[in-house]
Amino acid sequence: MARKRKADEAKAGSPAWMSTYGDLVTLLLCFFVLLFSMSSIDVAKFKAAMSSFQKQIDVMPGGTSITNEELISNGISQVNGLETIFDTRVPLEEIGEEDADITKSKLEEAKKNAEDINEYLKKEGYENEVTVEYNSNIIKLTIEGEVLFESGHAKLTSDAVKLVDVISLKVKEYLEDKTIQIEGHTDNRPINTVRFPSNWELSQARAIAVGYRLINEHGIDPSKIAATGYGEYRPLAENTTSEGRAKNRRVEIKIVSEEYKNIDELNDVKK
Repeated sequence: MARKRKADEAKAGSPAWMSTYGDLVTLLLCFFVLLFSMSSIDVAKFKAAMSSFQKQIDVMPGGTSITNEELISNGISQVNGLETIFDTRVPLEEIGEEDADITKSKLEEAKKNAEDINEYLKKEGYENEVTVEYNSNIIKLTIEGEVLFESGHAKLTSDAVKLVDVISLKVKEYLEDKTIQIEGHTDNRPINTVRFPSNWELSQARAIAVGYRLINEHGIDPSKIAATGYGEYRPLAENTTSEGRAKNRRVEIKIVSEEYKNIDELNDVKK
């Protein structure tokens, strides 16, 4: 009777292919590390890319402003705190001479346009009803909600219609390479009606009401307009006083450069 062969005993340790695979991955890692060490990094673009990973795409605290000059008076100021991927607060010496010149040129243009709008509103008698702010990418017109709407409503008052019409006539001059972002904001007093279950619906309805006026009465292309409601969640002041609540009830009309028209890049605009 033939003797039975002993079953092959399993070898100790990892399979042979795993060692080969591990060596290959290590070599690839070293290769890419070597490539990275030999490359050059554009500091401005790197910082700009990093800003896109913030929990808010638009704001990164700190940094150095492009300019510290005294800005236009009579209600106009530069929009602080608004930073997009392509307009980060990087020192001029780090963003390169060409990019710095472009940014300065855009800021000067925005300043000129903001001053023009402010003078126009002053001539029309609405200097105190509208606040004009700007940066190199956006001109923002802020209108207190009480000027436009009755409490708890989203229908433009007769006085508001006149004001929106005046603004529309001027805004149309800048839309060749720009878009309009309309934002509605409320205070934190709750609302719960059939039409407006919360302040979100109310704020959005108010922004849409302004947008419809621009489209239906002034022929502005709807593809150039976006309407957003933020409810009570982006206050400018404390809601503990009547003055603070009045300041938070507002509609903002933003004239935005085409390359920055993504809504996500326009949040958290601060005075």
